[in-house]
Amino acid sequence: MNIKSGLVIITLLSAFFFCSFIVAASLSPLADLGSAANTFNSFGMWAAIGSILAFYIPPLTLYIFGVDSMRFVMSVFCGFGLFIHTALFVFIIAIGSIEGIISDLRGVLGICAAMFITNVVWFFVAFRSSKLDAQKSGIVAHSYNGEHN
Repeated sequence: MNIKSGLVIITLLSAFFFCSFIVAASLSPLADLGSAANTFNSFGMWAAIGSILAFYIPPLTLYIFGVDSMRFVMSVFCGFGLFIHTALFVFIIAIGSIEGIISDLRGVLGICAAMFITNVVWFFVAFRSSKLDAQKSGIVAHSYNGEHN
């Protein structure tokens, strides 16, 4: 798999997990904790999913159509995502512990951890060297120094 197809797949996986997180949180006890919380199938839940996709789709589309520099724009978003996922994980553990509902939040925490792992893997996929790709595909670059055996 080349860098471009790998990056597209891992970016779509990241978007899927982020949207899944919104849905899972709206189905969890977190949806009952405040007036601003999104409940399942509410306008707020769908607006949050739309906002997430608005950050994923345009840069990914431009990258697919050959604007390689979008990889760097997406890396900034991915860095923000790592910060967001870490903060959400800590926040959910804190709220779950305080409210005594931590066991009810296992699914949300699992998706949050999957988002974090996916975004870390994203950086490895996006910035692995093309030399590594050549070695994996069996193409080994040999330097020719003019000597014959």
